[in-house]
Amino acid sequence: MMPVDNRHARGESDNGLDEMIKVLILLICLCVLVPSVMAQGISVSQSLSSFNIAYEDSVLFEIELKWDGSQSAYLFGEPLNPAIDGMIIRGFSSSISSTSDGSDEVTTKQYRYVLAPISSGPGQIASVNISYITWPDSLPGELSTEPMSVVIAEPLPPPPKRDWSLLYYLAGALVVVGSVGTIMLWRRSLSQRPTESGRTVVEQFLENLALLKQEAGDDHKKFQSGLYRILAEFFKGQYGLKADELSEEQLAGELSGTGLNEQARQEITAWFFQAKRDKFSPVTAGPGETIRLEAEIRELFEKL
Repeated sequence: MMPVDNRHARGESDNGLDEMIKVLILLICLCVLVPSVMAQGISVSQSLSSFNIAYEDSVLFEIELKWDGSQSAYLFGEPLNPAIDGMIIRGFSSSISSTSDGSDEVTTKQYRYVLAPISSGPGQIASVNISYITWPDSLPGELSTEPMSVVIAEPLPPPPKRDWSLLYYLAGALVVVGSVGTIMLWRRSLSQRPTESGRTVVEQFLENLALLKQEAGDDHKKFQSGLYRILAEFFKGQYGLKADELSEEQLAGELSGTGLNEQARQEITAWFFQAKRDKFSPVTAGPGETIRLEAEIRELFEKL
């Protein structure tokens, strides 16, 4: 009988053990790397419409998520709640859309915030954490935006207050005069009533806005209540929409086919729903807020 070479047998055993160790290491690496690779399928970016703004102005802050796949490929839980210093959120909207060139589909989800200053100096937008879950494999993940900042200018000085005492005196004198004064006041009231004699819906809205500004003065809640009413009349007269029965996203969708540009749709929708919220809740407005808001609305509608 030939003697058995034990060293050769041990060598084959050691080689087999090495191969098993390599396979285990490869499996461990795959388990670590697969979730990381899948997280690369979605990206986040953010932008500001301006980094230097007037105190009476506003700025548009946008967060954009983009991924390869359908709209249901990623599920998002809690709504985004950006921490903002020196500004307040005066309007919000979101949208989601997909494009495809055949076999590949790309989905984009956008969050838009209209920010208005409440103090001069630096305005800060903190990093926003966005949690998601992939579908259908239910792998959790999180993205974060970069912090952003703007520089807010000092507010303009308030316009001088008008002395209405003389006007009140003259109005009282006209009433006392008798029939002549009565006729003059009656004609004045007729000129302030809404009429359809050649006016467009936009012209009628601007006239109502001027009356509202005069009636509300510095009372921001009264101004917002009136603004909600005249904007609802504008939507119904101009587009046949019952805006008070629609959600913010539904109204934005209805306005998309009206010829209004995207910025005008966003701002008008934001004004309407902010006025609706202010109408039914306590309102704290900064100095000159009502004057600034009325001027912005008038500027936009004069361009329609």
